[in-house]
Amino acid sequence: MMKHFFTFLVGMMFAFSINAQYIYNDFDANQNETFLGDPNIPTVVANPDISGINTSAGVAEWLRAAGSQWTHVYTIVEGTIDFSTGTTFQLKVYSPIACEVLFKLEASSNPAISTEVMGNVTTPNAWQLITYDFTGAASGTYDKVVIFFDFATTTENTFYFDDVIGPEYSGGGVGVPVTLPVTFDDPDVNYGLTDFGGNSSEIIVDPTDDANKVAKTIKTESAELWAGTTVGGVVGFPTPIPFAEGSTIMSVKVWSPAAGTPIRLKVEDFNDVTITCETETNTTVAADWEIILFDFSNEAPGTAELNLANNYNKASIFFNFGTTGAVAGEQTYYWDDMEFVGGTEEKPLLALDVQDNFENDGYGTIADWKFQDAPELTDLLIVGDPVNASNHVADYNRSGAFEWTNAQFILDHRMDLTNRNKFELKVYFPSSNDYTGTLTPTASMKLQNSLLGANAWTTQTEVKLDVTEFDSWVSLLFDFSAVADRIDYDQVVVQLGGEGHFVPGQFYFDDIYLIDYSSVAQNSMVEMSVYPNPAYEVLNVNMQLVQSKIYSVTGQKVYQSHNAQNTIDISQLHAGIYLLTGFSIDGNEYKARFIKK
Repeated sequence: MMKHFFTFLVGMMFAFSINAQYIYNDFDANQNETFLGDPNIPTVVANPDISGINTSAGVAEWLRAAGSQWTHVYTIVEGTIDFSTGTTFQLKVYSPIACEVLFKLEASSNPAISTEVMGNVTTPNAWQLITYDFTGAASGTYDKVVIFFDFATTTENTFYFDDVIGPEYSGGGVGVPVTLPVTFDDPDVNYGLTDFGGNSSEIIVDPTDDANKVAKTIKTESAELWAGTTVGGVVGFPTPIPFAEGSTIMSVKVWSPAAGTPIRLKVEDFNDVTITCETETNTTVAADWEIILFDFSNEAPGTAELNLANNYNKASIFFNFGTTGAVAGEQTYYWDDMEFVGGTEEKPLLALDVQDNFENDGYGTIADWKFQDAPELTDLLIVGDPVNASNHVADYNRSGAFEWTNAQFILDHRMDLTNRNKFELKVYFPSSNDYTGTLTPTASMKLQNSLLGANAWTTQTEVKLDVTEFDSWVSLLFDFSAVADRIDYDQVVVQLGGEGHFVPGQFYFDDIYLIDYSSVAQNSMVEMSVYPNPAYEVLNVNMQLVQSKIYSVTGQKVYQSHNAQNTIDISQLHAGIYLLTGFSIDGNEYKARFIKK
């Protein structure tokens, strides 16, 4: 007998330890939360029946008013209910009749955000314990407890209740409802991450950026193949996702431990679980961040098509969809910046001229330059050349009030970089700038995908070059041949003086040009012979060049001539490796590398 009792006691202690409960009010010594009523307020009275399961002295008495089904008692806590501390509420009820007792949880700021469980009094005029199971409810969502006695009628009756206990709550209130884009950075927003199927999620500091917050999701070993995580709890977003004809793309920034991992995104109507649409995309990199696009006009096999007549206001993400945790093992994923991108129509992929000389003479092909020296973009200012007043150049004046100063433009097409993948740009760096600190004598050019909006930098390619000459114009060559196979770049960003600092500086730039190496005759650039190699004073070429340029290994143009010649004076060059390019009289372009001693 003792062994059986010990086993029972251990079981009871274990059950209590894994589902710790908070006493909302026992109407005796632990009146932690005040219960109010509509229209009548409950009062603390002596227990009318000190027997059975309730021998406490004080209980709550409440007169249910006649005429309204919705009359109730309630309390609002200073935080939100945390279901990680337990999933059940319990309530002792003394009722004069057998009846239904509805237990409802709400967000006090928006009663539409709610969940409820029905209970029953089966034995009148005796204390009865009713348990309400809220398994699956979202933590961080509800701050109001509402109880409806004899919910099915409008009859006046007096009810007694006692010992309201349930999950604990955390401070901070229900917060602002989550909206797109979902960034996880706003402490006032209730992101309402809700896991199902064996996922475990939390909001943490980005392990790759201390200034950023992200969601961390663990797909555990016990996870189902459909394990997922919902944003915004049971109610999702306050307004529907603005899907429209030709505008059906969402994006999520994802960190996955492996490339080729299927990531599924599901949208649905929280008021009607039968209205859903799902689409799926695989990761392309391992152990790094990438922006993944989800096009809901391309639904996952076996799932419903997107219906633009429906409302979709709830989103769930599934990592390694279709594989259980038992098969894959426990895996950790990070995600951020869930947003609605919009249009599905791709810009054409074209190998067109991208160039500007800021003279408004018909040469330029860049329609809209922007300058960013604050969070907002403004038109790029065109001014007189500091060397030649008759020439016009771009003014790059970083105020020091913004750390990511840049000039940029977006094209109406995606650049075909297959053959044209090098930009030439002239820059002017005044010596009056202070280059001794974080303001650097560097020029950067970045190719980006404008479709990603504020996240365009996440898939960019950057070339950064040093500038060693001051108070004069310097020609730089930005070589993007390493990404000649990229087909998503339609945006170009120029940064002078570095980034990530607040040091002011004045710069100028001019004559941006996407070099056409295909030539008039459509022949590719070919190798030519030069000698001696290495050379000291003079470099000889095995043909007559009508135009020639020499670039350093950093991409800086150090020599240019428009004269016909087959010998070049290189005596002024520093020792190093150089690239010579030039056009012959037949219009073909040639190249050769040489060493200057």
